[in-house]
Amino acid sequence: MDDSLNYSIKSWEELTFTDDYMFKLVMSKHPKFIKKLLNIILQVNVREIRFHETEKNLKDSYDGHGIRFDLYVEDSDNTIYDIEMQVGYYSSHALAKRMRFYQGIFDVDSLKAGQKYTSLKKSIIIFLCPFKFLNGERSLYTFSNFCLQDKTLALPDETTKIVVSSAGKRPVDTPKALLPILDYMNGKAANNEFTKAIDEAIKNEKNIETERMSYMTYEMKLQEMQEAGYNRGKREGMLEGKLEGKFESRIESIRELMRNLNLSPEKAMKALGISPSEFNRYLTLL
Repeated sequence: MDDSLNYSIKSWEELTFTDDYMFKLVMSKHPKFIKKLLNIILQVNVREIRFHETEKNLKDSYDGHGIRFDLYVEDSDNTIYDIEMQVGYYSSHALAKRMRFYQGIFDVDSLKAGQKYTSLKKSIIIFLCPFKFLNGERSLYTFSNFCLQDKTLALPDETTKIVVSSAGKRPVDTPKALLPILDYMNGKAANNEFTKAIDEAIKNEKNIETERMSYMTYEMKLQEMQEAGYNRGKREGMLEGKLEGKFESRIESIRELMRNLNLSPEKAMKALGISPSEFNRYLTLL
């Protein structure tokens, strides 16, 4: 396989907090970590949380996109949260559209059959990003809807979107308790009680043979899909003598990774060795 198209999948030993596989594994096994993280980011006291489902797979019946919410929990006040670790370096525009897409699926899924839209629960989507977002001037961005003509008027739709950007600047209003988490996301050693507890949990997971084997199976499937997609693209491109053949094949390979391994579009493209600078070109056709 052409090295320029070969995505290097991390070994089990190399996984860290900012790898979504390890992030989801550790946080889902330690709900107290999720609760603590929410308290720090939201600066409120979340009393209790519960998982909606251990593996939350959501299907959008409109266009076939399949997404899995990394950590999909609800608190004792019936507020639902989606907490995700974002690992691809893609544009702020793409990230914002991803949050918009998730919000739609989030809302549809939260309503039971026959329920009215007035029964929609308060929702908060949180993206943890080890890269800069928007202007890079902040490390914590919180978005809610408000009136353009009078910004003191908020739209009471009870939706909030939050981006934690560890590579952004840290103005004085950045919560102090968030700083060690930002450092930890940036690859620095755990330096407080919370990040040390997470770090220890990750080390413990790496010593569990069944978890290692599960990741190896996941890794093998990812590599097989990557190679199959590349070979098909190369074959079709040669037969057609056009770049279009390769491009269309890549689109299909991305869809297969999303469907079969529940990967996000960005993670699927990264697995196929597609340059982040090309992501938006493919996203418009998925």
